Amino acid sequence: MPAGPQRSAAESGFQVASDGTITYPYIGSVRASGRSVGQIRSDISQRLGSFIPDPQVEVRIAAYNSQSVVVSGEVKAPNRQSLTSVQLSLIEAINAAGGFTESADHRIVSVQRGGQVHYVDVQGFLEKGIAQNNPVLRNGDVVNVPRRRAEEAYLLGEVARPDVVDLSREPITLTQAITRRGGLQQPRANARGVLVFRAFGSDVTRVFQLDTTSPAGLLLGTRFVLEPGDVVYVLRSPLQRWNDTIVRLLPSVQAIRAVDDVVN
Repeated sequence: MPAGPQRSAAESGFQVASDGTITYPYIGSVRASGRSVGQIRSDISQRLGSFIPDPQVEVRIAAYNSQSVVVSGEVKAPNRQSLTSVQLSLIEAINAAGGFTESADHRIVSVQRGGQVHYVDVQGFLEKGIAQNNPVLRNGDVVNVPRRRAEEAYLLGEVARPDVVDLSREPITLTQAITRRGGLQQPRANARGVLVFRAFGSDVTRVFQLDTTSPAGLLLGTRFVLEPGDVVYVLRSPLQRWNDTIVRLLPSVQAIRAVDDVVN
C-alpha cells in the first residue's frame, strides 16, 4: 500500500496478524513472525517473480507494535509509544508525549525497567548535554515525570515580616532569608534562638539552631542553605522553653543539632 501525504509508515504498511502472518497483494499470506527482514524480503521476491519480472521488494519494520514504552505523569499527552527500528531516547519519548507540563520536575524523571526504578536528571541533559541523562528506552519501560514539589521555605516567629521564602529561582541562605524579611523583630526576638526544622524522610525531623549574637554565628548563617520544606522559627526573648516550642510546632522532632555541625 503506497504511503500518502497523510499516512505514516506504520499506517501504510502491513500489520502482522495474530497468527504471525501478513497478507501481500498477488501472493496472499506471508509468514513474518520469527523471521528476519531479509528472509521475508526473499520470500516475497521469490513468490512475486511468478507475476512480476525481477520484482524489487523493500521490507522494513515501521513499528514494533508488540514492543512499546509508556510515558506518564507531568507530560501534556501521556501515551503508549510503539518502538521502531530507530532507537527512541528518553527526551524523544517525552517530546512525543507533548513535552513537559509547567509543573514537571525535570530533575528526577523515573524509568521503570525490569522491576527496577532508575532516576534520570533530564535537566542535566537539557542544560549540559550529559549523554547518560538521555538514555535509550527499551521495550516495557515505563517513564514517569513527577510533579515539581513546591520549592518554598517558611519564616515564622519573631521576625519583622513572617513570610514564605521562594527557593525556586536561586539558593537562599538562612541569613539572607531573615535579612530580606526585615531581620529579627527587636527587642522581642531571641538572637540565640533561630531554629530550622528540616524533614529527613517521612518520619524524622531535625532541628538546627543558630546563635546570631556572635560573628561566627552570623558567618555560619551565610553558609546554611535553605531547602524546600524548611521551617525557620525565631524564638522570643527571654528564651522560650525549647522543648515546649518544638512540641508545639513539630511533635515528631527526634534530634537537635547546631548549624555549625551541618556546614562544617
